[in-house]
Amino acid sequence: MKPFVRVVSMSLLLLLQPVHAAPATEAQLQAIARMGELNGVALQCRFVDQVRRIKQELIKRLPKQRALGAWFEQKTNAAFTDFINRGDRCPGLLEFEKDLEQAVARLDEAFSP
Repeated sequence: MKPFVRVVSMSLLLLLQPVHAAPATEAQLQAIARMGELNGVALQCRFVDQVRRIKQELIKRLPKQRALGAWFEQKTNAAFTDFINRGDRCPGLLEFEKDLEQAVARLDEAFSP
C-alpha cells in the first residue's frame, strides 16, 4: 500500500474510534461505501484536496465507530486496487467534484437525525 493511502486510512481509523451506538443502516453503509470509492479514485489520481475534503466530510457527519472507519477503509482500498487493475483513466476534476457533491448529499441524507 502506498504511504499516502496508509496515512489517510490510519488517520481515519483513529478519528472514527468506537462509541456505543446503534448499528449502521444499509443506506448509511452505502453512503460510506460511495465516499470510499471516491476516495480510492482521488488517491490514485492524486486529487489531494479532494482526499482531504472526503476525510473532513466523514469526520463531520459520521458517529465515531471503528466499524464505520473500517468499512470506509475497505471500500477505499478496493476502489484504489480496482482502478489500477482496470487501467482506468482519471476523471476530470470538475466531473469528480460533481460526483463528490452528490456523495456528500447522500451522506447527509443517510446520517440526518
